[in-house]
Amino acid sequence: LFLGFAATVYTLYLGFAAFAVTLMAVVAAVLAARAQNTWKAALGPLVRLAAIAVISGLVALTVWAPYLLKALSGATAESGTAMHYLPDSGAVLPFPMLSFTLVGGLCLLGTVWLISRFLFSRRARALGIGVIAVYLWALLSMTFTVAGSTLLGFRLEPVLIGLLAAAGVFGFFEFAGWIVLATSENPRVKAVLVALGVIGAIAFAQNIPQVLAPDIAVAYSDTDGNGERGDKRPPGAEANYADIDRIIREQLGREPHDTVVLTADIGFLSFYPYFGFQGLTSHYANPLADFRARAALIEQWSELKTPDELIAALDASPWRSPDAFVFRQGADGYTLRLAEDVYPNDPNVRRYTVTFPKELFDDPRFTVTEQGPFVVVTRSDAI
Repeated sequence: LFLGFAATVYTLYLGFAAFAVTLMAVVAAVLAARAQNTWKAALGPLVRLAAIAVISGLVALTVWAPYLLKALSGATAESGTAMHYLPDSGAVLPFPMLSFTLVGGLCLLGTVWLISRFLFSRRARALGIGVIAVYLWALLSMTFTVAGSTLLGFRLEPVLIGLLAAAGVFGFFEFAGWIVLATSENPRVKAVLVALGVIGAIAFAQNIPQVLAPDIAVAYSDTDGNGERGDKRPPGAEANYADIDRIIREQLGREPHDTVVLTADIGFLSFYPYFGFQGLTSHYANPLADFRARAALIEQWSELKTPDELIAALDASPWRSPDAFVFRQGADGYTLRLAEDVYPNDPNVRRYTVTFPKELFDDPRFTVTEQGPFVVVTRSDAI
């Protein structure tokens, strides 16, 4: 079930988890065949692996079926940019156990425990295979750069830290047990070990806000859907979102689920569930949306000269055209900030501005409303 649900939310974890589970099944099959001296013993783990694949596939189809049906008909756009990201950390293998931190020490302890107990503990083998899978995935990701893509191996570093830290906890208890036995269960030794465990746990908990400091800063400084900031400072442009929503509703007389909006302020679509004509970047766009072709079409619209040409172009769009536009005010017109993939550069996205001349909307078929730094344009003939 985990594999199936992973496929519906984050396919990277699906791919890695499937890889790790397959690796575990192969190891289990080999060990079973060697233990019973017959290859038939390997069928058990492999059959269970097949059952896992079938169940997870059925769960995944609840989300992936539309795309797969389109793919079979050849109607999908060229994609693959979701894997186009190679920061510095993606070009090296992660070794969190060498970090001079509390977590690094715990990972180091976990590494020692995994190596010493791999052949004798089922838990150690399971965690160890997971760690091996992370490093194999990272190496495969580096290899994929030759083909012009990656497997985003660097994003598995938190998984690696989690595996090694879990092993470190097991190792602490096991090594502590050995120390207690070696000292004839000396109560003072027990007290020291308990104190070390408690101090380590408290120190780890106290360090969480420091690790999350950038995210906490964003949480307090971002303007929320009510136009307020957590730190009580003056809100940003997002404070206008409620008014923009009101303007679109009043002028079109439609609910958000029946309205397509073209805007570069994707945050607006986070608070108000309109259909967005274009995504933020190709890496996060719907694979059926044809991000690159839509971006090219938007640029073509911005180069038109008259409202009649724009109306004709909107009506000729291969996709449902926008019912409303949410622009930013610009010196030369109304602007949108678009993005294109520039992998293997880091950052992997180049932002560029498209400017629509104001004259394109100087027509009774458009209603133009200024709201703060935004300009809302709705199609009067779309009502």
